[in-house]
Amino acid sequence: MAALILAVLGHPIVGEPLNPSIVTRNRSPVNLATLRSAALVAVASVLLLSGCTLGSSPGPTAEAQAPETTAPAPSPSPEAVDPLTTVTEIVVRPVQLDLLDVDGALVTTLSFDDETTAFVDALSIALGEEPQQTEREGGLETAPWTQYAWTGLEVHDDHENQVPTNGGGVYGSYELNVSVVFTAPAVGDGVAVRTIGGFQPGGDAETLAAELGEPWYGNGQDQVRVETGEPIGEQQPGNPYENAYSVTVNTWELEGATAWITAPWNFGVGHV
Repeated sequence: MAALILAVLGHPIVGEPLNPSIVTRNRSPVNLATLRSAALVAVASVLLLSGCTLGSSPGPTAEAQAPETTAPAPSPSPEAVDPLTTVTEIVVRPVQLDLLDVDGALVTTLSFDDETTAFVDALSIALGEEPQQTEREGGLETAPWTQYAWTGLEVHDDHENQVPTNGGGVYGSYELNVSVVFTAPAVGDGVAVRTIGGFQPGGDAETLAAELGEPWYGNGQDQVRVETGEPIGEQQPGNPYENAYSVTVNTWELEGATAWITAPWNFGVGHV
C-alpha cells in the first residue's frame, strides 16, 4: 500500500529506476497538484473499502482476549447430623420421654408404646452408648421380662398386653409396651434426667410430696405421684385414683439408689 501511495504522488518506488519521461510530463505545477489530489482521494477510498487504516495493526480478537476460566471444584456436601445426637436432657412424662436439646427445644418424643427395638435404639444414639440386655425370669406377680440397662437407666419390656382385676375385668393396657426406671440425675454421656416439674433422681422426695400435696408416710416405701395423664379406662370401684398413667417417684432402694423415677405407673389399678 505504501508503494502505491508513493507511485501516485510521483515518487519512485524503492528499488525501481527513475523514469525521466514521467518527471518531464509532470513538471507543470498545476497538473502535478491536481494529480496528487486525485491520487489521495483514490487511495483513501481504497483504504475505507478495505477496512484498513494507515499505521494501524489488527487488534487481538475477543476470543484471544478472554482469559481461560476453570470451573471451581464442587464443595463436599456436609454430613447429615442425626438429631438424636443433639439430645442433652430427658423429661419423663406419663406415656413418653421428651428428648430435648441444649436450647430446651424438643428433638423427639419416645412413646412407651413404641416398638421396643426402635425405643432402645433411639435411646442408644441419644445416650452415646449401647445397653446391656438381660432376660429376667418372672415371679408370682410378674411375667418374664427383658431388661435393657445403661448406668442410671433401665428399660423394661414385660411382653404383656393387659392386666386383669380381681373380678376378672380388664382396665386398659398394661404398661403400654415398655416402662422406664431412672436412678441417676444424668445418664449415658451426661444427658440430664428430670420430671416436668424439675425433680431429678436422688432428690428430696419428702419435700416433693409436700409441694404436690401427696401422702407421705416416711416408712421407706413411699410413692409420690408427680404427673398424671388422661384416663385410659373405667375407674375401679373404691379406688380414689383415676385409671391413668403417672410418673412416680419411689423411695425404696433400687440398685443402691432412693428417690428414683419410673413411668408409666397406674395407681388406678393397684400397680403398673
